[in-house]
Amino acid sequence: MKNFHYLLLALVFFACKKDKDPEIEKPEQPKKIYFTGITRTNASGIIISTDSTDWKFNDTWVEQEEKLFSTTNETVCTTPHTHNIFAYPNPSDGIFSLYVKKDSATRVQIRLVDQDFKVILSRDTVFTGVSLINVKATAPKDTVRMYYKFIDGTCVRKGHGDLLIQ
Repeated sequence: MKNFHYLLLALVFFACKKDKDPEIEKPEQPKKIYFTGITRTNASGIIISTDSTDWKFNDTWVEQEEKLFSTTNETVCTTPHTHNIFAYPNPSDGIFSLYVKKDSATRVQIRLVDQDFKVILSRDTVFTGVSLINVKATAPKDTVRMYYKFIDGTCVRKGHGDLLIQ
């Protein structure tokens, strides 16, 4: 009977234990990006070797990736397209060209991030053609990831490409 009272007392103690105050809890540490490789290109944009996940339009992003952009929860486009995007040379010294092919009504947004999702470069308007990008002074000498969205009216195509900065 005495053991029963101790058991009952222990149950009451744990049942009455106050939950942590959610405002005081520390925020969850960001998840890291684990890079699997890069699509290697030369200074003219010719592909030397490919990484199977780079520069595609079929990414499924986790919440942390979605939060890099102000627009979220768009419908994924399922119609055929002729869009294209890639960077060259890869690897680079932090200065590279970004090639974009898109329809005139399509909006393109990019985010360049390090492995901890720290934003190195953010652009909400990217034009058709070749843009010179210089992150030599701000990017780590490491692999970084460029996330991109091609927004066609009410639907979106999204993907990423990994870049090695040496």
